[in-house]
Order: sequence, then C-alpha cells, then structure tokens
Amino acid sequence: MGEPQDGEMKRGSKRSKGASLHVDLIWEVLLRLPSKSIVQSRCMSKLFSSLTTQPDFIRSFAARSSPCLLILFEVESKLFVFSLSQQQQQNKNPAVAHVVDRSYSMLCPDRYFFFNSESVHGLICVEKSGNPQIWNPTTRRFSTLPIPARSWREGSVSFLGYDPVDSTYKVLSLPCGERRPRQPQPRALTLGGNGLWRVIQGVPEHVPFRHGALCVNGVLYYLAAPTRPEHYTNQSLACFHVRSEKLSMIKVPWNLTSGFRSLVHCGNKLTCVISLGDDINMWTLEDAEKHEWSHRHVCLPFPRHNPVTKTRFTLKGVNGAGEFMYVPRALANPFHIIYFDPKGNSFRRCVVDGVADDQYRRQNGLWDGPLRTTSAYSNHVETLMALRNKERLLWRQI
Repeated sequence: MGEPQDGEMKRGSKRSKGASLHVDLIWEVLLRLPSKSIVQSRCMSKLFSSLTTQPDFIRSFAARSSPCLLILFEVESKLFVFSLSQQQQQNKNPAVAHVVDRSYSMLCPDRYFFFNSESVHGLICVEKSGNPQIWNPTTRRFSTLPIPARSWREGSVSFLGYDPVDSTYKVLSLPCGERRPRQPQPRALTLGGNGLWRVIQGVPEHVPFRHGALCVNGVLYYLAAPTRPEHYTNQSLACFHVRSEKLSMIKVPWNLTSGFRSLVHCGNKLTCVISLGDDINMWTLEDAEKHEWSHRHVCLPFPRHNPVTKTRFTLKGVNGAGEFMYVPRALANPFHIIYFDPKGNSFRRCVVDGVADDQYRRQNGLWDGPLRTTSAYSNHVETLMALRNKERLLWRQI
C-alpha cells in the first residue's frame, strides 16, 4: 500500500481534530447538566458513561457544586431528602424563605442508621447491622463495605475521610463493643481500592464516640475515651491523617459526662461545641502539637427548646459565613433554620416553606403531624463518585 498523499493526510488530521473538539464540547455540555441528568445519560451512551465516570470530570463537577444543607426525614419505609443552599442571604428579613434546591424520596433500606457525622466531599458514612456503608445522595446509591474484622461481634463505628491532594476517600473503622475484641486495632480501607482493610498499628486503645466526627484538610477528627468505663470522663481528640494513615491523640481540657458535643470548623480552626441547654462552651484547638486550646462561653440568644411549639433545635454545622446552623428535630409547616453568629452573639431565622405544607403531604401521602428529622448534614456538595464492580464494593440502586 502506497504512502498517503498530502491531501489525505490533512483530511485525516482534520477528522482527528474535529473528533477531539466534539468530545470536548460534549464534556462541557455534560458538566452544566444537573446531576440527575448526568446519571441518566450514563445509560444512554457508552461515550457519556466513559466521560462522566472519569476522575477529572468528577472533580470538575464537584468543584462547581455549591455547599448545601442536606436534611433527611423518614416515614415508614421511605426516606425523604432535600437540600437548602448555604450561601448567606443579603436580606436579613426572617420572612424571606429558603429555596429548596433539590428534593426527592426513595425506599429506605432496612436497619440503616444515619448517625450525626458529616458529609465528606459528597459521600456519607452510615451503618447497617453494625457494618459500614457508604451513601451517595447524588446518585442515590448505597455501597456495602467488607466486614472490618470477624472478632468485632459487639459492633463497630466507622468514619469517612477525604484527602484533597490525591482525591482519595478512606474509611476508618474501630470496635466499640463492651467486650474487648481479640483484634482491637483500628482498620482503614480505601474506596476504589482492592477492598482490603489495613491494620493501623501503634495506636493506644480507645473507644470512639459515634457522633461528631469531622474531616478537615485531609485530617479526620473524632472524640474518644479510654477503654475502661471508669475513665470515660478522660476524653481525648483522635486525629487520623487520611493520606499517611497515622493516628494520634490530642489531650482535651474538658472533663465532662453531660452535654452534647459537636466538632465544627469555625474560622479555619477546629472547635468542639459542648451544648447544655442554651449554654454552649466553645473549645478551639489553637496548637495541636502543644495540645493548646482556647475557651469561650456563650449563652444562646434564642431558646433551643420552645415549649409552646414543642420544637427543639440541634447544631448541625457552620456555614461559610461562620454562622452556626440549628435545625429543628421536627419539621412543621413552615419550619425555621436558625443561624447563630458567635462573634456578634446574634441570630437570624430563615423560614423553609414547601416541604411540610399540605400540597407536599398530599403528593407524598404524609400525615398532618410533625415530620421528625432523621439527620442533617452541612457543607454537602454533589459528587458523581461511583465504584466499579471489580473493586469488590457492591453498589445497590434503591
């Protein structure tokens, strides 16, 4: 076969450039679609599926997603999910309503527990019958992880961490049963890896608290106590570096048995908020190496419990403006989200309409009473993160 002529070579080059331009254009168009449309497009074309599952596409889509407050409530076998924008509103008028960005319902899997942890770069760690699970609210899929250790029969607790350098998710699992297991060392698993748990060595034995974990800049923090029950008041802060998988402990200045503890990221610093009624104590970590903390006591300018409306508010995180977000435990029509500014000791209320109203209830077959909040997650962003079958993580569409 002879060498191609100059004209044939040019035409071939033009076809190659045209095909590349065509793919780049499809890429940009897909990036601007809603997440639901992108997930549906994966079933329409192999090209769409290939493009939207690439790591660069997933990262670009997540970067365009604005942080939102994700609120869940469960009725019988259905899980209702809706999100509210966390962007600070310029108008401080409490009559201004929050706009529901996204709302859907799905069948709720049996024996799933949504603990008050957090959304980690779009994914949420839940538990089913003591086993760790990963939920992606964007794709509405749950993944079942391998059991960390057979000897952890009394139960375990798992936290999700994210390393922004390598864009890697890792799950840290620890035993939390009353009986001491034969293999008490924590274990770590990489999502998208080989599905095998790795033992974390050289860590002092401790009991993790199920609530209040927080991942900031590649470091996973959670509160813990010694393994002996008589020493539970001697709490500490555990730090798990997601990339290096090193786990260390930081001494804490409080010694409490009462009060609800929450870890938040406020002013680029880690803060433990201990709530006891309307009084809150804020302990801010100033120097992790020296175990130095600063303290501030604040009395909330609003009641967390309203006996008239029988409404209780719970801290669910901090928005980009540094405001503490308080979400009601039951959703009436309408309900409010309270934003508390700890610097100015002021607050504002924002009404949320269109979720618990008569029309919404009729469309979804809900009763007239309050809808109890299952959980709420602050700073949630949409992600298209998915796992392949060969990675031994089973995805189930609910």
